[in-house]
Amino acid sequence: MAELIGGRFEVLRELGRGAQGAVYLAKDSRLDRQVAIKTLKSGAGDMEALLKEARIVAKLQNPHIVTLFDAGEHEGAPYLVYAFVQGQTLAHHLIAQGTLPIARAVQIVCGVLEAIEYAHQQGIMHLDLKPANIMLSSGGQPLVMDFGIARTVTQQSVTENKIDGTPQYIAPEIIAGQGPRPSSDLFSLGMMLYELVTGKPAVDSNNVYEILHRNANEAAESPSARNFQVDERLEGIILKSIAKKPEDRYANAGAMRKALLDYLDPVREELSNTHDSHSTLEFLLRRMRSKSDFPALSSTISEINKVVDNESESASKLTKSILQDFALTNKLLKLVNTVSYGQFGGKINTISKAVVILGFETVRTVAMTLILLEFLQNKAQASQLKDEVISSFFAGIVAAQLSTGRNIKDAEEAMICSMFRNLGKLLSTFYFFEESQEIQRLQEQGDSEDKAALKVLGVTYNDLGIGVARNWNFPDRLVTGMQKLSGDRIKKSRGELESLTITVNLANELCEIAGTTDTKEKTSALKQLRDRYANAITITEDQLSKALDTSIGELAVRSGILSIDSSKSPFMKRINVWSGVKLEDKKPDETNSMSGITQLGTEIDLAIPNEGEAKPDPEAVLSAGIQDVTNTLVEEHKLNDILQMVLETMHRGMSFHRTLIFVRDPKAGVMAARFGFGSRIDEVMPLFRFPLAFAPDVFHLAMEKGADIVIEDVSSPTIVSKIPQWYRDAVASHSFLLLPVMINNKAIALFYADMEEANAMNITPRQLSLLRTLRNQAVLALKQKMG
Repeated sequence: MAELIGGRFEVLRELGRGAQGAVYLAKDSRLDRQVAIKTLKSGAGDMEALLKEARIVAKLQNPHIVTLFDAGEHEGAPYLVYAFVQGQTLAHHLIAQGTLPIARAVQIVCGVLEAIEYAHQQGIMHLDLKPANIMLSSGGQPLVMDFGIARTVTQQSVTENKIDGTPQYIAPEIIAGQGPRPSSDLFSLGMMLYELVTGKPAVDSNNVYEILHRNANEAAESPSARNFQVDERLEGIILKSIAKKPEDRYANAGAMRKALLDYLDPVREELSNTHDSHSTLEFLLRRMRSKSDFPALSSTISEINKVVDNESESASKLTKSILQDFALTNKLLKLVNTVSYGQFGGKINTISKAVVILGFETVRTVAMTLILLEFLQNKAQASQLKDEVISSFFAGIVAAQLSTGRNIKDAEEAMICSMFRNLGKLLSTFYFFEESQEIQRLQEQGDSEDKAALKVLGVTYNDLGIGVARNWNFPDRLVTGMQKLSGDRIKKSRGELESLTITVNLANELCEIAGTTDTKEKTSALKQLRDRYANAITITEDQLSKALDTSIGELAVRSGILSIDSSKSPFMKRINVWSGVKLEDKKPDETNSMSGITQLGTEIDLAIPNEGEAKPDPEAVLSAGIQDVTNTLVEEHKLNDILQMVLETMHRGMSFHRTLIFVRDPKAGVMAARFGFGSRIDEVMPLFRFPLAFAPDVFHLAMEKGADIVIEDVSSPTIVSKIPQWYRDAVASHSFLLLPVMINNKAIALFYADMEEANAMNITPRQLSLLRTLRNQAVLALKQKMG
């Protein structure tokens, strides 16, 4: 027969056990419900201690506090009867999950704060808040339990110098013997939130006294130093809550909870109350910074846009930024080798060549388009967001088509302006999904998109996107091109930049009517659109329709290159119906001429694999790069362009860890690194310089003898003495290659490439021959420059 406690509680199983007692799952036979029974081992004072907890918890009735049902004594041991919560403690959840998602961690602490705010209002402090004393129900709701050392606000510590609680979470004033106060609970919760978002306690040690000392005297490490996803605002809340002085913390639990709620999701209250476009933008940027994916997206686009130095350095920085992303490099090279870019001069095998041939601005705009597509197409709210991405991408392609033969400097620039014109809507769909749904509902009720967005967000999608674009360092020209035009009639342009803006708006409006109007209204819709732009641009309904049709085919080509599935897009299905053109209806030669597939040679196919394939064949990449350099040498060229093409080809082809070129500086008397690609290259470059004066090391040996040198292991007994100290201080690479650039028996430059591990410089004779050919092309370029 199962054990009965108190004559009515049938013990089913043990839930947990500690030094002071155990917790059991039991059945209340009188009320036919499951309960949790907390017992203490019998001993002097045990009943008094448990009854003290019972009296405290009996006063507390809150959805975030585990409810107390009864108290009693069984066989000399006291017990408490609590509501049974199906779930697990937050401590167990942490062990299983590690670091919690930031939003989830904040939600949990907000629930606990609601309970603590209520308890404080009843004059009760918990004083042992920690993950082990928080239950998470099966529905995820946090509930506070174990008020075993709780006391009223007016109570003093029973024993002088006695410290109750768990060391990692005890407030400094308690450690100092000043007695607890309500803000002591806030300190504990701040320490708990710190642990939830970083995965580890703020202060941890095997020595209890060390923990207490550090808690009382040493500032905790910033949470963002342990988890970069913790943004400045949340970090500020955490650090305020764990301030050493009670008066520096939040005034009460309600104030701390409000700060976290405002951080978690202030958009409805903040936006509906203020309708301030600036606050909306600031909130969006804050929310984006709190996401793990924003920093990478933002820094990459910002870095590309910040490249504003001299033309040679700009090309180098842009190439370096793109080469950091293997997938981006491959997609960009595939894209620029389609017929769409045929006017620029044939095959392009390196990013450096793309910059030379297509121009700095074009490569930048193509790269930013690819980055945004990569960022958004696989995100949450997948179905709607993917469709928004595809519709924006398609609008960009239409803008490029409409630019042909008009007063537009760069069709690809029109494409990126047209696509990024919808940036605000794209980001809102991702970061403000519920609000974007409300905007859509208002549109269905008759509001314009601008009016609906103003009601919900306090700012139009377009203005929001432009604000983010400025934050990403977009040049003024692109921002102007993104502007949305209003009015019944568009005015005539007063220059090329206004023509760009007009074309971008025309493309977007053409896509909008094609995606929303019935095919029966096609003729009248196209006529209305033509009339709206009649003063600004000369175009017929047939030309508009043809631009749309051609863009459908171009989208199919680019989608294939960029791994975007546009075939299932509801938007494109509507476009296809409205247009009456299906890609499969096109003849093979039409599709091929559009895509440029027949113009892509074997070398390109080998050099640039599809997503998910193995890395490119080294010899194919090296050979293609040699062809790039050869073609450039016979044209007007700059020396820096050639050197960068050579360096990039070596780096990509051989997948080196780091690749750079030293150039002789006679005035300074040194060989100094000039260009480079690879890991931490910006940190390494300033360290890669050494005196021209001879020293008995491999670098001077290569220069003195004009010898190509491969070092397999810098720690090898036969070579260790030949590795200079400056090199050991600069990098930890164990193998490297040196290819000197000799003119008139003097080393003018020196190519360097390395691998992190020893014996990793596996270069075949054929590959070494191709690397030497590239080096010799650099020699030729230098000789031409020197006359």
